[in-house]
Amino acid sequence: MEVHAIYMMGGRGSDSAIQKALVDAGCEVHSTHNIPETLMTLQARANSVDASKQTGILLVAEIQFGAIPLLTLLRENGIPLPPTLLFDHEGNNIQAAVKAMQLGVQEYLLASEPVNQRELRTRVLIERVMNGNTGRPTPSASAPALTKAPASNSTRIVNGDFRWDRETHVIYLDSAYVCLSPIEARLFDLLLAKRYRMVSMQELIGDALGKPGLDIDNGVKLLRPHMMRLRNKLEEQPQLAHRIINVRGNGYMLI
Repeated sequence: MEVHAIYMMGGRGSDSAIQKALVDAGCEVHSTHNIPETLMTLQARANSVDASKQTGILLVAEIQFGAIPLLTLLRENGIPLPPTLLFDHEGNNIQAAVKAMQLGVQEYLLASEPVNQRELRTRVLIERVMNGNTGRPTPSASAPALTKAPASNSTRIVNGDFRWDRETHVIYLDSAYVCLSPIEARLFDLLLAKRYRMVSMQELIGDALGKPGLDIDNGVKLLRPHMMRLRNKLEEQPQLAHRIINVRGNGYMLI
């Protein structure tokens, strides 16, 4: 399937990792620079998809240049949201990440994430669009590197039910995989290291968020959106569903 990527970006240009993933996957990239131009391009591409049934649409938009207002406008006008990747240059607006989840965004990338991680997660979403599967990632025969856990010392095998690779932030299952952001990966790794034991809020805030001196109230406010996103990703896979539980508001446990 041919994929048309509509990339709404600011004056600084596209993110190199995202752009590389799009080009390497053979996507036809349409660069836009404001909401009206993006809406017009979306409409034109949607008409093309309806006519040929041979193309897919991927929307890429940057938080600092109107991504959330664009998606809100689409919802308010009853326009179906295509598979969407948002890119956040600053990563200091928790509400933007929460709103993106509420609007149904598939991927939310931060500029602070490693280049290879941004490229990997973009590639995974492109594959899902190509396969017509935008609800849950499934492996593709054309990407063996993503369907088999790499043989490295960073991979931890747990009871044979999943494999966790700390280096690439990917959980490998029998027939699927789950890609985590760096913060989600630190949360999961910490919970996994103490599996069946409670990990306190203070420990999660200090070690996973990297804010050991933050007071508990503000720390929990920062922690909850990341934990919600991690739990939502795990819930999509039956083998991982219901694994993270809240322990009386004092912390979390992986079971």
